Amino acid sequence: MKKRKGLLKRQPVYTHLFFIPVDPKKYMYLALIGKDVDDQENTYAAQLLIKLSDEIMESTLAGEYEYFGKKFIELEALKCKSASPSQGKYIITIPKKGAYIKSNLEIEYQVEYSTTDKRIYFIRGDLNLVSGDIANPD
Repeated sequence: MKKRKGLLKRQPVYTHLFFIPVDPKKYMYLALIGKDVDDQENTYAAQLLIKLSDEIMESTLAGEYEYFGKKFIELEALKCKSASPSQGKYIITIPKKGAYIKSNLEIEYQVEYSTTDKRIYFIRGDLNLVSGDIANPD
């Protein structure tokens, strides 16, 4: 999601949001909140916004487009498969990597960083985060 900051609000700032399937009928909606966590390269902190069933996934996505308008930009949608080797841990296998998600992802719940209001996950993988203007300016 794109927003602007700065004295004249000319500098774009992005919030990276992910809809990630974690089993055949559920998705996690995550927002990135940190990069290179604990000085580990390619490790990102993300806050769980909500877990969604596949029945409401499409309507939730449509609602985000409607609510945020041109600020909500889809950078890429990749086909993937998920596996959960243990509780709170997910391996996301992406057969055809993208321009922004360049590797498979490992997502793990972090109880020590979480509170009752915020569930924090670490995402490990090679991500190309957007930091400058992109092809879809408003």
